Amino acid sequence: MTRKVISASPDQTVEDALSLMLKNRVAHLPVLERGNLVGILSDRDLRTLISPKKHKSAKAKGKEPFSKKVRDVMTKSVITADAGMNIHDAAKMMLRLKIGCLPVIDNNKMEGIITKDDLLDVFVELLRTLQQSSSIYIELMDEIDDCSTVFSVLQKHKARVLSYSATPAGNGHRQICHFRLGRCPVKKITQDLAKKGVKVLEAFGEDL
Repeated sequence: MTRKVISASPDQTVEDALSLMLKNRVAHLPVLERGNLVGILSDRDLRTLISPKKHKSAKAKGKEPFSKKVRDVMTKSVITADAGMNIHDAAKMMLRLKIGCLPVIDNNKMEGIITKDDLLDVFVELLRTLQQSSSIYIELMDEIDDCSTVFSVLQKHKARVLSYSATPAGNGHRQICHFRLGRCPVKKITQDLAKKGVKVLEAFGEDL
C-alpha cells in the first residue's frame, strides 16, 4: 500500500482538490476531518460533476461546479480495508466492487491506501519472481523417504527451495508435490531424480 497519502479536507473547494490530484498525479483523494476518514473524492466524482447535465444545472443556478465544497461532491460511503488484509483479498475486493482504491484503516485511523498502481507493482514483481524461478511437480508414494531423496538431489545442485506444497492424489499415500525453486539446472535435477526412481510429472525452467 501507499503510506504517504495525499488527502483533502471537506471544506476545500473542488478546484483546490483537483489541483492536488493533478499535482500529485493521483486519481483518488481520501477526505479527512480531524484525522478521520469521512469520504473520498475520485476522478469518477469529478467526471459526474462536469457532465453536461450537471454543468448546465449549476450554471443555471449561477454556480460554478468547481467552486463547490468537497463535502458536497465526495463519496461518503467509503469501502475500506483493515491493516491485516492481504493484497490478494484486497485485489479481489477491488475487482468485485469495481473500485479504484481501498483506504487502509487501523484503530479507526487511516494508515495508507491501496490503489490500482500498487496492485500493478505487486503483479510486476510477481512476474519477475516467476521468471527467475523454476518448478518441478513430483509424484511421491512414501513422503518421508521420497522427500529425503528429492532434497538430497536439490542440495547436490544447490537449488534453493522458494516454496513447497503437497496435494493428496487418489487413495493411499500418493501425493503430488510442487517444488518452486530459484534459478537452477532443472534438466539435470529431473534426470537425477529419475535415476533415483522419483517420478517427475512436469518441470519448468530456463534450461528446458
